[in-house]
Amino acid sequence: MIISIESDLPSFKPVRLKPGLNVLLADKSPSSGEKQTRNSAGKSSLVDVINFLLGGKAASAVACHDSLKAYAFYGTFKFDGDEIRVGRSGDEPSKILVDEEKTTAFGLTPKLDKKTGRHFVSNEVWKEFLGNRLFALPFPTKGTAFEQSYTPSFRSMIAYFVRRRGGFMRPDKHAEKQATWDSQVNLSYLLGLDWTIPFEIEKVRQRERQLVELKKAAEGGVVGDIIGTVAELRPRVVLAEANVEKLRGDLAAFRVVDSYREMSDRASAIRGEMLAIERNSVILKQTLDHLETNYREEQPPATTDVNRLYKAIGIELPTVAVRRFEEVRAFHESVVANRRKRLEEQINVTKTELSEAEARSAALDGERSEILRFLEGSGALEDFTALQERLASLAVEAAALRERFNAAEILEGEKTELEGDRINLKRRLQDDHQARQAQLDKAILFIGGAIDQLYSDRTGGFVVAANDGGPEFEISIQGDRGGGISQIEIFCLDLALLSLTAEARRGPRFLIHDSHLFDGVDERQVSKALQLGKDTADRIGGQYLVTMNSDIFDRLPLPAAFDKPAHVLSTRLSDDGEGGGLFGFRFD
Repeated sequence: MIISIESDLPSFKPVRLKPGLNVLLADKSPSSGEKQTRNSAGKSSLVDVINFLLGGKAASAVACHDSLKAYAFYGTFKFDGDEIRVGRSGDEPSKILVDEEKTTAFGLTPKLDKKTGRHFVSNEVWKEFLGNRLFALPFPTKGTAFEQSYTPSFRSMIAYFVRRRGGFMRPDKHAEKQATWDSQVNLSYLLGLDWTIPFEIEKVRQRERQLVELKKAAEGGVVGDIIGTVAELRPRVVLAEANVEKLRGDLAAFRVVDSYREMSDRASAIRGEMLAIERNSVILKQTLDHLETNYREEQPPATTDVNRLYKAIGIELPTVAVRRFEEVRAFHESVVANRRKRLEEQINVTKTELSEAEARSAALDGERSEILRFLEGSGALEDFTALQERLASLAVEAAALRERFNAAEILEGEKTELEGDRINLKRRLQDDHQARQAQLDKAILFIGGAIDQLYSDRTGGFVVAANDGGPEFEISIQGDRGGGISQIEIFCLDLALLSLTAEARRGPRFLIHDSHLFDGVDERQVSKALQLGKDTADRIGGQYLVTMNSDIFDRLPLPAAFDKPAHVLSTRLSDDGEGGGLFGFRFD
């Protein structure tokens, strides 16, 4: 409950509220001309100051205007029978000024501002405290489910009870740019439904947006080139991981040999020597063939043919000639014999060289084989280090490919998963609405009853639908295309929230409507709305604060039993000069 709104600005008009209906009026001065207006009298500013004291953002608050920020505004609130007075200024909007003793009794731990000697709590702590006191949120919220994004928050819920300009577009939206998830989560909480379902739906919605962005990027070649497709990545991943495993196995069996380099050089030298022996053996074999051919062909000259020739022509060789011929033959035989002996010696030498070469080659081959067997699966330390580095490099490449493969799988499979999540969440939402039908019925009956009281010629109702996109809260009144009827739909929802939260022993037990809510509304409906607001506030022991121009209030066709003056606040605003407004002076 709100007890009072004050300020250390001397010209500020303090406002003291009471239980039930409270009407803050702005009068039209008898001396005001046609060009004067009550639009700047301060009706909306009072709502703005209350919102500021309830932890509202400083950026757009009237209290932070250059003309006002040096002054503090104070609000006295009553929670469970105990009052607490807090202050806040535009100069230091992050600090909520408090009384140390009173605040400590409420479980808060105020800090001392050494510069001013005043105690304060931070605005963040103040909001969490109010969330606990007014809406039974955890205090503190740190470490709870309410610490996350897309969960119910005090500031969003209190906005349904302190409607300000910009919040009169739709019943379920307290601000023009309020996100869908925000209205779904907070209204679900206020109506006693399972708020975690729209919370989960919003997370699905976020993943869907990310998926759309990823697909757009993939189609544009940006992400597609980086990630790739499952089909093209699968064989690359398999091969890369197989290479890593093979190299890892080789490393496990690897032996470091200190003399690896020397032994490796020796094996290489043996190989070179064996090749040289082989080339020389080819030459030796060709030489041997040549020598053996010459040996076979080397024969003494035949003499019988000469004798036969001489006899055929009838000449007998003279004795001297025959003797000479014999000498020559003997000479030739000795030459041939010597030649054959020489060839035989050369053949033997060549065969010996061949035999020695073959023996040497066999010995070298054995030595080389022994070295290679020893060196198999081993190497020098630097080789081992190089293999380790190679393994690390391949492992990184394989891991990167695996991550891309997983990302591609997620990208290609996310849509199916999201569709499944949406189906499951919609089923949960339907089950929740069925399980909490009694709670929904209360809201439906309250709003339906309010519409019946407001209009005798129109019907309407409150519909809570379980859709794919989450819960939808819609109030409809026949002919609601007109601005006035749409405003009454907002009034009905806000009043229902005031009543239902009070019955559930939570909620602020106050409802504040700026005069703009009733712009364009037929005066008969405004009259009945005030009566409904009064009756509801009286029933729950709460407050309904409305700001209004006095001439409109005077024209309202309220019943004779309705005690108008009893509900008008003693503080009156007017367009009478500089001092008639809430702040006692005008500023742009």
